[in-house]
Amino acid sequence: MLCQIADITKGVISLFASGRLSAQDYCEQILPIIEEYSAESGKICLYIEADVLLEGWESDSISGVGEIQLPKFDALVLVGGPDWFGNAVGLLGPFMLGEVAWFSLDDKSKAIEWITAKLSCPLPV
Repeated sequence: MLCQIADITKGVISLFASGRLSAQDYCEQILPIIEEYSAESGKICLYIEADVLLEGWESDSISGVGEIQLPKFDALVLVGGPDWFGNAVGLLGPFMLGEVAWFSLDDKSKAIEWITAKLSCPLPV
């Protein structure tokens, strides 16, 4: 399940992830929100909070059948999740097009500060 939650701050797309995520969730619920924010501000900052029940993506979503692909974003912060979540962010972060960070749920306030600071940074030229 991937769903929108109340924005943690104006201009940041705020999402919650739990269980097994699907391409359908992403395409029908999340992609339109990302496109709307991009049209309004030209900047995409994402906050995704996960619980310990997060399992990852359905295999079809990463195997080429209905796969997902995040559009270009400026900043993405991931918060919480199971133990492997932070390790995955550390491993894959350098290959992402935007800035990426992970914080434990105990450091949620630091995650909010981090993503809020990215809103005030100038857009790359």
